[in-house]
Amino acid sequence: MGSLNLASFGAPRAGWASALATAGGVIAAVNPDSDSITLVDESTLDVVAEIDVGNDPRTLALTADARYAVVVNRGDATVSLVDIAARRELFYFAVGPMPYGVVLVGAQAYVTGTARGELEVLDIGAHAYGARIPMGDSPAGIAACLAPRCTLPGGDSLLVTHLYDGLVDIIDRAHLSVTASIPTGVDTNLSQFIAISPDGTRAYLPQTRSNADNPNRQFDTTVFPVVNVIELAPPPSTPSAATPAPRLLNAARITLDTADRPIGMPFAVDLSRDGRMLWVANAASDDLSVVDVTTQLKVAHVDVGANPRGVVLSRDGSRAYVNETLDGTLAIVDTTTFAVSSRLTLTRLPLDARTLSGKRIFHSARRTDLAKDRWMSCATCHLDGLTDRRTWRSFPDGPRNTTALFNLEDTLPMHWSGDLNEVQDVEATIRFIQAGTGLAPFAQIDTLGTALTGASPDLDDLTSFIRAIPAPRSPFTDDQPAITRGQTAFHALGCAVCHPAPRYTDRSLHDVGTGNAAVERNGHGRGTSYDTPSLRALWLTPPYLHDGTAATLNDVLERGVEHDVRGRSDAPTRSDLVTFLRSL
Repeated sequence: MGSLNLASFGAPRAGWASALATAGGVIAAVNPDSDSITLVDESTLDVVAEIDVGNDPRTLALTADARYAVVVNRGDATVSLVDIAARRELFYFAVGPMPYGVVLVGAQAYVTGTARGELEVLDIGAHAYGARIPMGDSPAGIAACLAPRCTLPGGDSLLVTHLYDGLVDIIDRAHLSVTASIPTGVDTNLSQFIAISPDGTRAYLPQTRSNADNPNRQFDTTVFPVVNVIELAPPPSTPSAATPAPRLLNAARITLDTADRPIGMPFAVDLSRDGRMLWVANAASDDLSVVDVTTQLKVAHVDVGANPRGVVLSRDGSRAYVNETLDGTLAIVDTTTFAVSSRLTLTRLPLDARTLSGKRIFHSARRTDLAKDRWMSCATCHLDGLTDRRTWRSFPDGPRNTTALFNLEDTLPMHWSGDLNEVQDVEATIRFIQAGTGLAPFAQIDTLGTALTGASPDLDDLTSFIRAIPAPRSPFTDDQPAITRGQTAFHALGCAVCHPAPRYTDRSLHDVGTGNAAVERNGHGRGTSYDTPSLRALWLTPPYLHDGTAATLNDVLERGVEHDVRGRSDAPTRSDLVTFLRSL
């Protein structure tokens, strides 16, 4: 493929992982459903090219002169190197499963891997693999804090978010070691993005707070949209004998539902060049919140297209670009009038009409039939069909651990109490959790009674999309001898009786001794009997059991009556069993 022009990488420059980027007069946007990126000439706002990359591209970074783009493809675990001038993918790296964020520092690309909990270093110029650093659970967003613009005690650093727990790790780039971990709150969730202010003193994290312990569950007391702020260094005007350690600025937190109006799922941000105006793309409510970071009050609210996942301001600050991923369009917003001045088609979405409709419904809180006050969408608790990893304490049935949506058609009924017997019964979630008016034309619904299939085209579209959500392949399949021994133990210990392959569920209710009759108030008379969960993709869905009290699979094997196998197995056998379960 020839050698790269290494000079194009230029000096290290700060940046962060985003679904949209600009550099050197080029706007670049990922198109997740089209498996492509689109390039736009920033001076003319003409689409230059759409370039095929890997499966499900999520974030990208551009070199300083916009000669190359580096694109993270979550679906096929690759990172594409794109020659922008030649308008083609030059090369791709195979990386760990479920990569998410990327940041470029010179010719080094740093890529977060959510599945294995790692950070990979790629030498883009030499097409070489570098270090792979363990990062803990589900690293996602990444940004670079680089001198002289951004200074931390450990020198040039990387900031990495963790998707579910709100933790931000600071990594010494020279030694690739974690120098600090900053918590942003035990209930912060969906921490997949981080951006640094133009003066390098602050980092901004759009997040969703999951108020899972709230005893009074209403639609607007479950989740809260926030932007947390980390002080990386004091403002330049502040005298200091030494650079203090970075810290969470609680007083600077922006609570978007009060600063602006009810919105859903803040996903990405950018800041004006003076650092005063924060632009927030809200992926569920399909809008932008423009907030003055000093007063923490709304400056403007802008409605945009479906599922905005990236917002970037032009260098002169006159325009904001928004990647409307489920419309396949780029909105151009005038920053003076706060109105969408034009819109470009980035890609023709390849999804069939029913799937596209269902995917838009799944990700949207904008319509009143789906949600009240644009507060929450299906994706708020099930981003990418996954789980929010929270146990909600105030459901009428008792505490309930959020389940993933993989292969639902194969594993009906749904819910821990088995009280949804068709996928269309998600109508109950829309009405009673999201507080939407509902998609079905019935005043009352019974999730074990009258079938909802065919009652509403929109509801059928939504469930068609949900049915197609696959269980991701496990990355933990290397130790085949242990997997084989674990599979033998799985059958010998009787696990396969209730969890038979290939679904790994018998689709029946059982009392396995893990319930608490004092708090299990199931309206359908299930009591402490629970629907057998499928074991597929267990590696991705901790915590476990209906009440989330088993943090690990090892904990499961010590709980209740049926699951507690300590008296029937030794520690090595249980270790092999866990290895087998993690491989599914």
